Amino acid sequence: MKTKVIAINIILFLGIYLMSDIFFSRFIFTQSVDHKCYEHTNEGRFYQMKKNCFANMRLISSINSFKVYTDIYGRRFSGEKKELGKKNIVFLGDSQTFGVGSDWNDTFVGMLEKKYKNFNFHNLAVPSYSPTVYNHVLKNFLEKNKTEIEKIFVLIDLTDVGDEANRWEIINNHPSLKNEKIFYKKKTGFSKFKKENFKGLYLMASSIRSFFREIDKNNDKIVGEYRPVDGNPTGGYIYTDHEILTGCNKEIQKTQWWSCGGVDYGLKKIQENIIELGSISSKINSELYIIIIPWPDTLNFGQKFFNWENYGNNLCTKSNCAKLINLFPKFNEIKRKHNDWLETLYLNNDIHLTNTGNRMIAEEIKLLAF
Repeated sequence: MKTKVIAINIILFLGIYLMSDIFFSRFIFTQSVDHKCYEHTNEGRFYQMKKNCFANMRLISSINSFKVYTDIYGRRFSGEKKELGKKNIVFLGDSQTFGVGSDWNDTFVGMLEKKYKNFNFHNLAVPSYSPTVYNHVLKNFLEKNKTEIEKIFVLIDLTDVGDEANRWEIINNHPSLKNEKIFYKKKTGFSKFKKENFKGLYLMASSIRSFFREIDKNNDKIVGEYRPVDGNPTGGYIYTDHEILTGCNKEIQKTQWWSCGGVDYGLKKIQENIIELGSISSKINSELYIIIIPWPDTLNFGQKFFNWENYGNNLCTKSNCAKLINLFPKFNEIKRKHNDWLETLYLNNDIHLTNTGNRMIAEEIKLLAF
């Protein structure tokens, strides 16, 4: 008898929970849910963020999951709607500007938005984009939003050189992935119904999964694990002989990532796109700011073969930017003064920034651009 009563109670509880979850999913939590909030177009040759989506995102195994909300245009945001009549600020970039590894309030864009309530902040960044795509998304934004932009910030990351050389090209006036196609199988039938109607269950499962991943990460001691501070092939052109790195000297080539001349080609494409970005900014009477930051291995090995700071200054001059916001001096100062600089500035075994690193960018932007 007791077993029967328990079974009935369990069934009633599950029924009430599932009905409540359906109500929650349809009328309260109206965003779609996904593990990454990416959508792929142009037969898998382009990707962007899904509109009105939530994800407990985890792109890199060494760092924690982080919450991502996208607005009705598919841009990462705080969850609060933009207000008419406010001045507008646009941010362009890749994963650093997007804020990989950090919830919105811990990103430098989120910190600035909290400080300057009289502006609408539009973060157009998406991981692994580069200047070829930055120009495209800005033009698309301007076409769809007939509004004045007071300031445009673009973070030029070290990955942009490789992404320009190896990843992105323009086909029929649209950015296209060069050597890959990306497809995710669309949900159909019961899988689609479950995803649309049991969002509470998804959110609960996602949180539990993130909790146990964190425990596993803390318990694991990986011998010989990758540490970006010891070197990163995509940013190694700063401190490595280009002929060796890019394969011009086949006998001692250090990586298969680059082809001969690839670094120079990527740098040239960045310059062309940033000059065009400067031209766009000038036409719409907007101030353009370029942001540059070092990676862990940049701080460790220096700039022996290519000076990124000089390159940034040159880009600013040629694009008529209002100011180069250079974080190299500030980050180098942290390295000189603190033995734990790596953990202070960068997420675990990664190039992306901690709350402290993001705050330093926000403070420098406040100092030089507001």
